[in-house]
Amino acid sequence: MVAQLWRVLAPINQAIAGEPTWSGQYFPVTVLRAPQHPLADVVERYGPELVRLLFLDHARWPLKPALVREELERDYCAREGGMTLLARRSGIDLHARESLAEDDTYADPPPRSALPFVITLELLLLERTVLQHLYERLSRGTPESVNELLVLKQVVLDGLEEYYGAITTATRFSDAVTADGERLFGLADLYDAVMDRLEAVSFEITTRYQKRMTVLQFWLTIVFGATEIGFIASSIATWHYRTELGLVLAWTIGGAVVSGLGLAALLRGKVK
Repeated sequence: MVAQLWRVLAPINQAIAGEPTWSGQYFPVTVLRAPQHPLADVVERYGPELVRLLFLDHARWPLKPALVREELERDYCAREGGMTLLARRSGIDLHARESLAEDDTYADPPPRSALPFVITLELLLLERTVLQHLYERLSRGTPESVNELLVLKQVVLDGLEEYYGAITTATRFSDAVTADGERLFGLADLYDAVMDRLEAVSFEITTRYQKRMTVLQFWLTIVFGATEIGFIASSIATWHYRTELGLVLAWTIGGAVVSGLGLAALLRGKVK
């Protein structure tokens, strides 16, 4: 079964990633039906092959029996005669004594009995894509203004709210699949990474804004301080040189320039 699956997946891998190996940019789900055999017989006879198919493992070496037994025991299906398996790389929906033709009204798969599993996986994978998109958007560059940051945060929060809504809906189909799917697909870690990145972006833009305000306050202090000292110098010069307008202006401008340079030298170290 693994060899047959890889004959189908290799062209898909080549088209998506440019190489025939598995790229992780899609999630294959195998729907198996064994209408002529009980589930116990299928599992006993083909158990290792089922786990290899679940892992997309096409190596020559067999899997350990303990690993095969552990994966087969992690069955999410609640129906008699059915088995649903989930791993990081693929999923399997197996039902014995059931044919695709009898189960499905349409000619194309998947059958209706597989829809709860497929829909749950689609929601989980959709939200993984949303989280990845949000993380990449937060990582591409820092917004240039507080308004841009607020818009970006709103987009991220809307996406996270959508994430929680989809996960809540998914639990109606299968609590166990959703819980393990979040772990296997790394949704919780990806969500935490998005939140950490959002906090980092917020801190960076806030720090940048505070720095700009500090620089603005620095120059305003110099300008108003130099202007005030210039007026004081003008008052003193007017008292000494009542008729010498040029000297009064020289005192005013000179006092403002000297005081401005002094304030700049004094406050420069504070700003740094």
